[in-house]
Amino acid sequence: MSLFRTSLKENLDKHKLWLESHGEEGHRFSAAGESFEKTDLNGVNLSKANLSGANFSGANLSEANLSEATLFGAKLIGANINGANLSSSALSGAELQGATLQGTILTEALLCEAILRGADLSNADLHRANLSLGIPEFIKSKNIQSMVSGHTVPFIAVRQTNLTEANLSGANLSEANLDFADLSDANLSGANLSGAKLFAVNLSKANLSNANLYGADLFRVKALNTNFSSADLTEACIEEWIIDSETRFDEVNCKSIYLKHILRSLPDYIFRKYCDRRPFNPKATFAQGDFVKLVSRDNAGLELENRGSDILQERVVIEELHEIFEHLIEQHSQRYADASISDRQTLLKLEITYQSKGDPAFRLRLLEAVSAKNNQELTKLLTDNAFVSVSEDTIQQWLATE
Repeated sequence: MSLFRTSLKENLDKHKLWLESHGEEGHRFSAAGESFEKTDLNGVNLSKANLSGANFSGANLSEANLSEATLFGAKLIGANINGANLSSSALSGAELQGATLQGTILTEALLCEAILRGADLSNADLHRANLSLGIPEFIKSKNIQSMVSGHTVPFIAVRQTNLTEANLSGANLSEANLDFADLSDANLSGANLSGAKLFAVNLSKANLSNANLYGADLFRVKALNTNFSSADLTEACIEEWIIDSETRFDEVNCKSIYLKHILRSLPDYIFRKYCDRRPFNPKATFAQGDFVKLVSRDNAGLELENRGSDILQERVVIEELHEIFEHLIEQHSQRYADASISDRQTLLKLEITYQSKGDPAFRLRLLEAVSAKNNQELTKLLTDNAFVSVSEDTIQQWLATE
């Protein structure tokens, strides 16, 4: 046995004793900056070890216990980490390009600014893992607030967590923090992203077919040519997301969505609450296909890419007006069969005023839509419906006097 392997075995034995005695005997394994390149470490127990900056490129760490280990800036390029336990480990800035982490446990792991390009994390468990920016939360929250208000403040020199072309199929990313991460061209088919934070994440050309995005925060997500086929988007927030005509929503499941955020910066985290739910009635849900109607539009092309959320807002207000007209037709057509146009317009005004007071976001959407006067579908709905014809100028006047 080589001197290196003898020394390694001795240090691992001392580390085991240190763990079992809760630090009373033995000593903690510390190998910061050391090289374990292509070393077979299958099944080793390096829980709580200090491995910052160590080189594990090409090493075999399958089934290893690295829970709570410190691996800041470690090199694990092409390493075999299948089935290992890295729960609560610190991997910020680590290089994991091409590494295999199939079925690896990474719950609550710190992976800020890590490089995982082309890594295989299929069926890995990243519940509540942090893959966001490697800056204090209060600094990030202030920058997010500035971005939302339109006063962008440049971040301190940091890099995105890089997950481009990574395989995350079947992975558990529930409640994970992926803010600002780059997941372009990643495979997230069947992944669980329920409750995940994805502020300003790049999902372009990613595969999210059959993914669970229930309650996920998709604020300002870039999803150009992204595949959401059969994904679950129920209760997700899609404020200011960017999609294009190539973004796929085939058979998507969505019972309800949120169109707006309430963001508040607190000292150690960002308070996020969704608002402006659709359908507005908290007990109502979309029928199959309703969500796709809202986000789909023929010949959208670059218009969708540049202002995807604006188009969504337009689609929402048209659907809302459809519901108002259908309600009026159902409730009042027979009763007021002989009513004048003025009386019918008064009924319409009362219905719009009632909904505007209960939902200020509806009022803003409608006001913007009728003020723009460039939506042919809206104009046709207002002037050619079975209840009463009304101009965009008239509705604008009603809203202005509220």
